[in-house]
Amino acid sequence: MNMLRNIIIQLYLFLQPGLGMSQSLSADSVAILHPDLKECSGMAFIAPNAIAMINDSGNDAELFICDTLGNLLMRPSLESLKNHDWESLAYADGKLYIGDFGNNDNKRNDLEILVLDVSRLLTKGDWTLIGKIPFSYPEQSAFPPDEKDRYYDLEAMVVYKDSLFLFTKNRTKPFDGKVKVYGLSCHPAPQKAKLIKEFKTASGIQHFNWVSGACLSPNGEDLFLLGYSKIWYIESWRKTERIKAYPYSLGNFSQKEAIALQGNSLYFAEEELANRKPYLYKIAIPVFSTESENEGDSIIQIQDTYKLGQDSLELQFPQPQYYIGVEYGLYDQSGALRLSGHFKAEELRRGTVKIPLEGLGPGSYIFSIQGEIKKAFRFELR
Repeated sequence: MNMLRNIIIQLYLFLQPGLGMSQSLSADSVAILHPDLKECSGMAFIAPNAIAMINDSGNDAELFICDTLGNLLMRPSLESLKNHDWESLAYADGKLYIGDFGNNDNKRNDLEILVLDVSRLLTKGDWTLIGKIPFSYPEQSAFPPDEKDRYYDLEAMVVYKDSLFLFTKNRTKPFDGKVKVYGLSCHPAPQKAKLIKEFKTASGIQHFNWVSGACLSPNGEDLFLLGYSKIWYIESWRKTERIKAYPYSLGNFSQKEAIALQGNSLYFAEEELANRKPYLYKIAIPVFSTESENEGDSIIQIQDTYKLGQDSLELQFPQPQYYIGVEYGLYDQSGALRLSGHFKAEELRRGTVKIPLEGLGPGSYIFSIQGEIKKAFRFELR
């Protein structure tokens, strides 16, 4: 780890000018992370305003739960577990998956994923170890393999339906830019990872082109991969036979290993380095693909006029997965904000969202959807 950190410092100091790309993303610094979260290696949203984060090897087995402003909400200890080299988090349906599979030297034969029930973590502070997924790569026969075959470090994992998908961190010499995509069942049991597909980020300098984190869009179709200087976007990654990873420069080089998506925002963490403190960053993005520009127009306003005293404004969402966590506001004709909130997953699953209208007087109102999907509806209360 110390050797890697020295390499990162040298690259940070001397290679910053080499980051020019045709496409870039503008990241806003949200907050300095908790001083004990110096080496954030994985993050995942476990609620719209709760991000679970971990440190990597050499740190305690614990979770840091922060809000989207970087404030520490809780710090549950996982003292019965061991942090060999935790490198990634994924979350779905109340289950948190912790990837203990950091493998810098490609010589570990004890790779595993911890499966935790965290459905009561935020309300009761409780968590339970459901089980473990020990796994191996069938293609790896030597520990470590020859330098030209060192594809088996791992820092990026996502969950979709009943499967976990792993995106390897390439440590080959000479570096060939290849990423191997493996699949596992979410069921806790020993498994052999199944090689699903391969693709390349780019050749060139290894540290600029290896994968250190991953997250999915809510529909599971669009994939974001994190690197030390860029984010790659891959559209319809599961259905595409030949994957094309589109790079977007972040404008600087630093150790970034944790990324998560909430609503229309990507969050990522930057580790502490030299005199730089650990930071949480946020990027506002278009809703996932070129088709996303039409998603706002797919919302259906049920009525233009409501009777005074009627219970709620009703909206329909034919594709509700794009709006989870997106903020909204209700304004009166003077421009005063009368109501605000965010769309909740349980409401969106029903297809129709009801916004309460109690306490409003007669007149014109504007209901506005915030973020990258900017959509407004005018209605009357009579």
